[in-house]
Amino acid sequence: MVSIKDLLEKVKKDKMIKDSFVLLVATMIMNISGFLYHFVMGRLLDPAKYGVLGAILSILYILLVPFYVIQTSISKFIAGFKAKKDYKSISNIFSRSCKKLFFISIITIIIILIISPYIAKYLNIPVKTIWVVSIAIPFMFLLPIIRGLLQGIQNFNKLGWNFVVEAISKFIFGLILVYIGLHVFGAILGIVISYAVSFIVGFILLKKYFKTYKKELNTKAIYKYSLPVFITLLTLTLFYSLDVMLVKHYFDEITSGYYVAFALLGRIAFFASFSIVFVLFPKVVEMHELKKENIHLLKKALLLITIVCLGVITGYLILPKLVVLILFGSKYIAITKYIAAFALVMSLFSYVYVIAFYNLSINRTNFVYYLFILNILEILLIIRFHSSLWQIIAVLLILIFITLIIMILYTFNYKIAKIISKGKIYEKTAHRIWKRL
Repeated sequence: MVSIKDLLEKVKKDKMIKDSFVLLVATMIMNISGFLYHFVMGRLLDPAKYGVLGAILSILYILLVPFYVIQTSISKFIAGFKAKKDYKSISNIFSRSCKKLFFISIITIIIILIISPYIAKYLNIPVKTIWVVSIAIPFMFLLPIIRGLLQGIQNFNKLGWNFVVEAISKFIFGLILVYIGLHVFGAILGIVISYAVSFIVGFILLKKYFKTYKKELNTKAIYKYSLPVFITLLTLTLFYSLDVMLVKHYFDEITSGYYVAFALLGRIAFFASFSIVFVLFPKVVEMHELKKENIHLLKKALLLITIVCLGVITGYLILPKLVVLILFGSKYIAITKYIAAFALVMSLFSYVYVIAFYNLSINRTNFVYYLFILNILEILLIIRFHSSLWQIIAVLLILIFITLIIMILYTFNYKIAKIISKGKIYEKTAHRIWKRL
């Protein structure tokens, strides 16, 4: 029988668990700072203004899709170069990416400014709030290069510190700007500044890599890989952004403000397990590059996510009122009945997320079809069923459960996956819902 001491020694020596713990601590600090930010905003802003902030955050989540596409793609190739000890290619990909993506970010700003009046009208928010968000675009394109490099070379200590710098900057600047009277604009500007600060700090740490060597870099392979990464991240991000936007459209300002609040609490289960994905991805890439067996890393990641998510859900079931009172105050006490259920939704989503990234790390990408259909069904079902917030939660829970089953079959049983791959289940369901609409 293995003693507790031996078990602890084994855990301490396990690189996957050790690195996950480092990023988990950083993520916890990030989450605490994030909740202090929302704690303050929930008290300084009324539910209607907080609903505006929630809508802006949903836009930011979608804008973060290219952020994570860049980070994931760069991390994947840098992890491959690291496995081969090709450090000149690491420098090349870093320096070239910074130059190209700065130019692309300027074009993106122009596009957002053009379409901003239409977005503002649909979401019932001031157009100027979207203008403020556009300031963050260059940093949202450049910061993931920094983090992709740190993730790829598996320097999780510096990566964790970069997360912490962003979170603390957001809280401090957001608090100051709202307190001096900028209200929701100050809350958004605090987020913009946090991206800028974390990029500058990260660039200083990695400036030695900002060199270009006369060495061929296969950029076509990077661009080709970026497409399935983009679709994966877009569909996954849309899952926890579309609901907020649709609720903001169909419900009154107070109710949508409540939804934003309990959705945020539910996402703790996901964001707390996010660090595990960051550690898993480059490790699997490196082992796959060296043609080593790696499925055990996914199983270990799923176990760690289960422990984290169960802890969050249990806390919400035992002390729901205390959680809401501490983080949002008595104005939001009505949301206590929703938080555990939404945490369950996001826990199942965490499994889907880590399985998706495992498949990306081993160059398996056919699963993106399922995620795309997930988004279509989410929109159709919420359009059809939105008589209460419970209906919204039920729709999300059913959809993410079905998606998880399909992703498990796809990953662990390829023969069954081929039967599902034509998407007959999703297609028939979507067609029936569309006819009823």
